[in-house]
Amino acid sequence: MQARSDAPARTRARRLPPEERRQQILDAAVDVFARLGFSAAGTSDIAAAAGIGEPTIYRYFANKRDLYIATIQRGSEEILDEWQRIADEADDELAALQQIGIWYFRRLQEHPELLLLRSRSINDTQDEEVAGIVRDQYLRIVRFVEAVHDSAKTKGLIAADVDTKTMMWMFMAVGSLLDQSVLLGLQDELTPAQVIRMAAMIQPQPTA
Repeated sequence: MQARSDAPARTRARRLPPEERRQQILDAAVDVFARLGFSAAGTSDIAAAAGIGEPTIYRYFANKRDLYIATIQRGSEEILDEWQRIADEADDELAALQQIGIWYFRRLQEHPELLLLRSRSINDTQDEEVAGIVRDQYLRIVRFVEAVHDSAKTKGLIAADVDTKTMMWMFMAVGSLLDQSVLLGLQDELTPAQVIRMAAMIQPQPTA
């Protein structure tokens, strides 16, 4: 007679459409990589966080490195998608820049995982190809901000002699300050009102 096992039966993961399952794995990977870093994190950790078997990951990603790259790219896509939406809905480019800054501040306050992942990705890998991907994704964000400033200048919203590349880097510098406040656990030292005032100090003034 076979002995009865008292161990709880493993709950089988609910079947999901392929794209939904892939997004579920990416969600879990962002959290795990942000917490542990690339080297320390294992696909078993990600599978456990997603509530799936480890082999399921390899149906969607060739290896841990490919999954890591996908999480980095996903973070940039999320930021750019939201910033484009804000720019499309804003009254003008100057309003868009202010609203983008506010959205980014709130995103860091509520969900810092992508920031922590990006910070780790800059410092936590010796893989030159991954480092290049991190750099390229950051430059995509930089070019978006530059394009918004250029559009404002073309429409006469800011003076013709304003150097939009300088304004772009100042905008990114404020973003880096917000990043550091979260990484250092100092986010409570900043308020939305202070972020708006900082944005106003660096934002080009509308032309008369």
